Amino acid sequence: MSRRRRKPPEEAEPGLDMSSLIDVSFLLLIYFLVTSTLDPKEADLGMKLPTTEAKASNPVEIDQMTIEVNAEGHILVEDVVLDTDTKDRSVPLLSAKIGEYAQAAKMMNSKPLVVVKADDAAKGQRFVDVLNALAGVGIENVTLTGFTEK
Repeated sequence: MSRRRRKPPEEAEPGLDMSSLIDVSFLLLIYFLVTSTLDPKEADLGMKLPTTEAKASNPVEIDQMTIEVNAEGHILVEDVVLDTDTKDRSVPLLSAKIGEYAQAAKMMNSKPLVVVKADDAAKGQRFVDVLNALAGVGIENVTLTGFTEK
């Protein structure tokens, strides 16, 4: 009796279907193209470089005014004593001086700039009187500094 040996059936080589992978890769490519943002081109920054020519449109700058309130409550403008009566809260000489300054700045199309220096020993009310006088003529650009020793 002869026995025949049967050969096991040949197994097919395992394979990978590439068509589905290609479809997925194209879908991912389309997704990233649609959702990404493109960098905008560099635009002009609008910088104006200084030139040697003077333009007539530049406003004339007016000098700042310095107002000092010393320890006695006297009000000085550019080292000239104006109001010494600490009981007079309307500070008429100062109001007239800063009114002229505001008018000059307005005529030159410039913003008035005032620096107020107050001594630490000065009464707070006198400082408030100066600020009220500035607000009365419409000056908004005010710099507050401390009193410095010379």
